[in-house]
Amino acid sequence: MSTTPQITRFVTEFDHHEVGVDDLFFSTTDDKGVITASNEVFERLSRYSRDELLDAPHNLIRHPDMPGGVFRAMWDTLAAGEPFVGYVRNLAKGDSSYDVLATVTPLPDGGYLSVRTRPVTEIFSTAAEIYVQMNDLEHWVVNTEGKNRRQAAEVGAQRLGEELDARGISDYGELMRVILPAEVAEREKQSRIDVAALAAAGPTAAAAVDVHRALDQFMASQESISRAIAALQKASGQLAEETATTARVAEEMDALDITGPEATLLLAPLQVWARMHGIVTEHIAELEELLATLQPVSEQSRFYIALARLHSLMTSLFAADEADRSESIRMLVQALEAGLTRMSDLVAQHQRVSRRVAVKSSSVVNLLEVPREMIDSWLTDTQASELAAGTEGLVEQARAAIEKADESMRQLRDLGQALGDQTTLEFDQLRDAVFALSQQVRT
Repeated sequence: MSTTPQITRFVTEFDHHEVGVDDLFFSTTDDKGVITASNEVFERLSRYSRDELLDAPHNLIRHPDMPGGVFRAMWDTLAAGEPFVGYVRNLAKGDSSYDVLATVTPLPDGGYLSVRTRPVTEIFSTAAEIYVQMNDLEHWVVNTEGKNRRQAAEVGAQRLGEELDARGISDYGELMRVILPAEVAEREKQSRIDVAALAAAGPTAAAAVDVHRALDQFMASQESISRAIAALQKASGQLAEETATTARVAEEMDALDITGPEATLLLAPLQVWARMHGIVTEHIAELEELLATLQPVSEQSRFYIALARLHSLMTSLFAADEADRSESIRMLVQALEAGLTRMSDLVAQHQRVSRRVAVKSSSVVNLLEVPREMIDSWLTDTQASELAAGTEGLVEQARAAIEKADESMRQLRDLGQALGDQTTLEFDQLRDAVFALSQQVRT
């Protein structure tokens, strides 16, 4: 992004300098936010030396235009044991600002690891609009109501939730799951880092690149799963509409003045289908509930994959560096292992729910197969023009709905089975690659 979004109406006058697309910041802090390690990129763009950064509080670089509510959201997320992702404007030494996408990961041994990059999607502009609203409110409660910064941050965090809700985003966690995969994918498109060349720098760099490549495969499988979920949701919704249309046609035919054998010939198959509609609707509702449960699992998996891509790339860059970055690499591998554990839980959850989706999809189709055969025979044998007045249009409506239902039933069966058949091959390959990297680092 070449422009600098405005994040407050109360603009403080600072110069602004750009972060390069291949600038990857690295730092670690203790539990209190005191900096314990940094890399050259962080030092160069913050304009502080390593000695000045070491043992300094991380809020040394906090920009006065950043709403406190964002940091309240960060600490709440970290306190829950989850990684945090957010857009942050930092203040460099000499009062120049720069924008980053910050990722902060809790470490198993305590403290936090942060890898930051340049924001490269338009999502930052949307975030900036929200920051303006948060800043307005925080300024108001401090200057008018006399609240302190901590209280203002709590109010700002509440406004953050309201602004997200107004945009159809349930909470900050959902926003993070949108931001990170999109930013990582776009940054990699723009990047000039030769990942393959890094593998030649040594065994640790090569092992980290192997993790990066395994993450490629795992991300591809998750994107395929996401598309299958969306297609299943569409097919189940269409089938519900099509069975409802046929049931309505049956009701309208039932209201016609038709008696005798013709009534039985005309109405019986549709009446059977109409009765099945209510049963099928219940099953489709259950299927859609399962799919609604499965979608966030896939989104969380893509979030952790994107975070791991940053960590594995940072690891390979450090491993290729001539300086001894063994302690930083160790922490990055810890973060990769923690992320792998979380992904393992998500894979297991996906398998459980997807198997239920496959069974439910098959049940819906099986319920409709017998009445569908009756309807098919009826449509084949029925000449609407020879039946009672008013039936011809209704028969054609039923015919069109049934044809569409056929396609939805086929998709439901195929997609449900495909989702249930998803293997853990890609995850197993990722697990093996992370294990190999861990072993390499330990030795």
